[in-house]
Amino acid sequence: MNYSKIIPFIVFILSSNLCNSSQKFNSQKNHFSPLGDKLDFKRLIAAPFSFKTSSCLSDEHCGHNLFDSNKNTFWITESKIIDEWIIVDFGEKRLMNEIEIEFNSPCIREGYQVQVLKHWKWETIFQAPCYYKPKREKFHNLDASILRIYFPKKQEISYKIANIKIMLNGSILTGIQDRFTGYVFPVKGGILPDDSYSLPGSPRVYRNGIHKGIDVKEKRGINGEIIPLTKSDPVLAAAAGTIVRADITYKPVQATEYEEITSYNQKNPVTYVDRDFGGRQVWIDHGNGVMTSYNHLSSIPQNIQEGTKVKKGDVIGHVGNSGLKGEAYGTTEGIHLHLEIWIDGEYAGKDMEPNQVKKFLQYFFTE
Repeated sequence: MNYSKIIPFIVFILSSNLCNSSQKFNSQKNHFSPLGDKLDFKRLIAAPFSFKTSSCLSDEHCGHNLFDSNKNTFWITESKIIDEWIIVDFGEKRLMNEIEIEFNSPCIREGYQVQVLKHWKWETIFQAPCYYKPKREKFHNLDASILRIYFPKKQEISYKIANIKIMLNGSILTGIQDRFTGYVFPVKGGILPDDSYSLPGSPRVYRNGIHKGIDVKEKRGINGEIIPLTKSDPVLAAAAGTIVRADITYKPVQATEYEEITSYNQKNPVTYVDRDFGGRQVWIDHGNGVMTSYNHLSSIPQNIQEGTKVKKGDVIGHVGNSGLKGEAYGTTEGIHLHLEIWIDGEYAGKDMEPNQVKKFLQYFFTE
């Protein structure tokens, strides 16, 4: 598809709701391919699957938005008289019996169809009208590996759909749970790292461990320029919750202590973390099985204490290099935010490929 020929006026009309939505985190690139991709978030998704779509209006409004459980992100099709569709391929047999589609455009008279691939031909096994609000539809219990959701189109309009959920007895098979989306990025204008070393799951030889967080080192300025973070950059609560740790009385690590910790960790397993490389920290329990941990802070406001209730976007500290070599030797080396996301007792990103981690984080941070 040639995106350069898309009419700006159509983009404006069909995306006007997005401009006023809560999606504000636009400082990173889209990690999904435009017309199809694969999701494999390990334990954070029911099953891995790939998908393909017939068209999309722009890279920002492609089929990946159908699987994030976020009502403010959309698949928007081209405005052409062509039938639209999305194919979901699990790669192996799955049981399913429900579908829910959330339309955000005027309903089409033709509705939609659920199709299976039988002897290399698409066969409709269920059809339903469209509803402007999400509506769960049951179809007969199905044993299949691939489905096509088919939208007949007989006029030049764009379809705008927020979510498509294929389910088995109410359990979502396609995409993530809604508790894994809608979080604010903790540094205004911050950029998700592109290198795998700064993502969860990367080995850390110098301390005999595994990196379990995201290292945010840069942000975009008002003119789009990339700027290193400094100790003046506030750190924001990713979502509402309760402070369960706040190192108000933290004492800076000294050079001798830093070298002792480094030497010990390189030769021994880390069985207990007390004074370590995480430095000054704040932890937030979001009450839904999700906890976030903010490390290396240079300061924490006095009102941020254990038990404090915070709202999404509240300032909980400032970026720094506490616990690191830079603090130990009195330099600005290593200033960044190390952010950990813990879900049901395990760090987000465990066992994922780096490109899948980036996709999950794109779903997670939408504000």
